[in-house]
Amino acid sequence: MKTLRIVFAGGGHAHVYSLRRTADLAAAGYDVVLINPSPHLYYSSMATGVISGRYPPEAHRLDVRSLVESGGGRFIEGKVEQVLPRERILLLEDGRTVPYDAVSFCLGSETRLANADSIPVKPVENLTKIRDAISKNSASNLLVVGGGAAGCEVAANAAPLMPHGKTTLVEAGPDILSFAPKKARHTMREHLRSVGVDVMRGAKAVSFEPGFATLEDGRKVPADIVVSATGVSPSEVFARSGLATGDDGAMWVNHYLQSISDERIFGGGDSVDFRGRALPRFGVYAIRQGPALFRNLRATLEGNPLTEFRPQKTFLYILNLGDGTGLGVYGPLVWRGRSALELKSFIDEKFMDEYRG
Repeated sequence: MKTLRIVFAGGGHAHVYSLRRTADLAAAGYDVVLINPSPHLYYSSMATGVISGRYPPEAHRLDVRSLVESGGGRFIEGKVEQVLPRERILLLEDGRTVPYDAVSFCLGSETRLANADSIPVKPVENLTKIRDAISKNSASNLLVVGGGAAGCEVAANAAPLMPHGKTTLVEAGPDILSFAPKKARHTMREHLRSVGVDVMRGAKAVSFEPGFATLEDGRKVPADIVVSATGVSPSEVFARSGLATGDDGAMWVNHYLQSISDERIFGGGDSVDFRGRALPRFGVYAIRQGPALFRNLRATLEGNPLTEFRPQKTFLYILNLGDGTGLGVYGPLVWRGRSALELKSFIDEKFMDEYRG
């Protein structure tokens, strides 16, 4: 009798729940395979703390290869180039093929419109490059392009490390943290200004030359180090494979996190969206998708009912302000202080301890 294979394409946040339980899948008779470009997952919630020095570089790194191999699964270092749904085969960039009976994608995302000489905030491991660049010359001028959560956190954590350089954040829209309550936006603007960040709203960087960037209105901004935080785009794998996607390339899934194009294909994290409804690109969503993916991959092969994933309407996120305080947001509730950062640290360290153990 053929051994059925479950493949995890990408070692992202939505997959660690399943990878930690590889032994359970193996005991149930499944062949488990993880395909990922790196043996590690870099936990996004702790990444900006690496910039400020709150955490050492290895603190936000999980060994996903060890997670799957210790449970009796197999790790393949590589990157999926295309899915062949009819044949149930994954084609890797180097030409190798990996058959599957059920597959789940959590490939993360990449920063949109990243300048060739900039450091994109995605993939997450890039953030260590920011600290390295600053440590080589603290008198450098830093330009952060994009005023979302990642851009604001990077600027807040990097600026204190550059006492002899200028830090500028440019946001093309009317305000930073456009998704957040008014109080949160105001608090972040005031904090950035207090640590020396020049916040320029309604400003779009259109060209880059050594040492400076030019805005759409012709102004010049000092820029020895450029960080791109201009939003994220999912992998192009899904559109390339003929699967149903949104305009940004995210795979459309139903409420079981199952591709609307193929019942054997699932996904989570930045890789997916509900049809007609984008999910927030926060790690909390990906992590909460984990149990549903674990159950549904088995259920679809065993002919059992699938588990619905119900995204919460209100969720907590806490931004690290780089000065020992955090900015917490839960629905309309906004607070800043050491307690917010302590709560963030507790949640993050609990997560890391669970999956390191």
